[in-house]
Amino acid sequence: MDTDRNKELIRRWIAFANAGFAGSFDQFVASDYIGHMGAACLDRAELERLERQFGTAFPNVHHRIDDLIAEADRVVLRTTATATHQGEFEGIPPTGRTVEFTGLVLYRIADNKIAESWGEIDFLRLIRELRLP
Repeated sequence: MDTDRNKELIRRWIAFANAGFAGSFDQFVASDYIGHMGAACLDRAELERLERQFGTAFPNVHHRIDDLIAEADRVVLRTTATATHQGEFEGIPPTGRTVEFTGLVLYRIADNKIAESWGEIDFLRLIRELRLP
């Protein structure tokens, strides 16, 4: 396993996210991708739908890479994101608020693509920031 190559894939994935997911997911995510987010599982189509939906609600999102650790076919990312709420999100109309939230994602890489991921995103913090008086 080339851990440096796997880390570079995740760096490029985060740059793709920061650019609003403009373009195809093909170069990053395997067609048989499986995502685990809490108790939910999602396939690649659902991942793409959710990421693009999030990008519409928070078009200026910026994910900072706080830590990036790789071993064998796994890469762990700890990130802090900042964004401005400019579109509906989870039934909350645009507030114009700038928010910050954190995430921890473990990626499994196969054939130089993200094949599987396990994510813990602090959406509770995000929702609380959007609902502040």
